[in-house]
Amino acid sequence: MIRVIAIDDEPLALLQLQRMIEKTPFFTLAAACQSAFDAMKVMEEESVDAIFADINMPDLSGLDFIRSLTNPPIIVFTTAYSQYALDGYKVNAIDYLLKPFGQPEFQRAAAKVKKQYELLHPAASKQHLPEEEYSADATCEHIDGDILFVKVDYRIVRISISGIRYIESQSEYLKLHMQNGPDLMVLMSIKRMAELLPKDRFVRIHRSYIVNMSHAVEIAKMRVRIDEDTFLPIGDLYKEDTLKFINDRLVGR
Repeated sequence: MIRVIAIDDEPLALLQLQRMIEKTPFFTLAAACQSAFDAMKVMEEESVDAIFADINMPDLSGLDFIRSLTNPPIIVFTTAYSQYALDGYKVNAIDYLLKPFGQPEFQRAAAKVKKQYELLHPAASKQHLPEEEYSADATCEHIDGDILFVKVDYRIVRISISGIRYIESQSEYLKLHMQNGPDLMVLMSIKRMAELLPKDRFVRIHRSYIVNMSHAVEIAKMRVRIDEDTFLPIGDLYKEDTLKFINDRLVGR
């Protein structure tokens, strides 16, 4: 796991950042700090692999804090001021998030952190997998009946295909929304996942969504309803395949 510190002097912004870190399967939150000084205290007592830090903070700015570190970890700056971007890259920040940002933007930055971490710690990246199974492309091992093996944060996890409600593409990652248990983030393209899943149940309805039609409640107004709160759009490019899947199973015409 990549140990991360979040730093922001605004409580709501810090809470949002904390939640995004906690949703990322390969991150563990080491601390959420409202000042650079609080972060210093944490780093004196434990190791930290990455920092997501606001730049414009009172007393000690995020930039000055990073400059003060002898061996800084992987850095991502978060700020509402775009003029700080160049300064951020001068201290070797790996990415820059301009507020307000959402989970997709955060996940893109997180993917960069993960990639950099794996370059710096190749042994740690492999330690949870047998050597012959480790591969950058080994996110989805194989499908056997209703069983799917996926790589999640250096672990191979067995899941039930029928338990996948739908799959959401988030930049380089896929979010598997599960019927039971927590949702899973896997490093894989949606195209590759669509090729692997059984065509008699799963339909790609949008460039960002694959739906297990066993969990579809209804289809109306070019949307697939999964539950009371989840409506997924049917994209124009995938309309024909989606409607064919439905019409092949339609009764009472």
